[in-house]
Amino acid sequence: MSLPTESPSKPCQCLRTKNPYGTTPQNPESWLPGVATSSTYWCLRTMGPAGPDDHFVHLSRCTSARNCYEPPQDSLS
Repeated sequence: MSLPTESPSKPCQCLRTKNPYGTTPQNPESWLPGVATSSTYWCLRTMGPAGPDDHFVHLSRCTSARNCYEPPQDSLS
């Protein structure tokens, strides 16, 4: 099964990567523009490199096209 490689404006909320700069509740996606090609990703639902659908996770792969996709929650007010 081929997965799309286009990334939506906001990736799945379960996608994580190491980020030395951190984020805040007011700006949870601040890590997106500076993601390096060598970044390592994992899924919070499986705590591993593959999502619940057994496909690898990545910023370009964790899109709404996957059945395990969880849209980001609204920022805290």
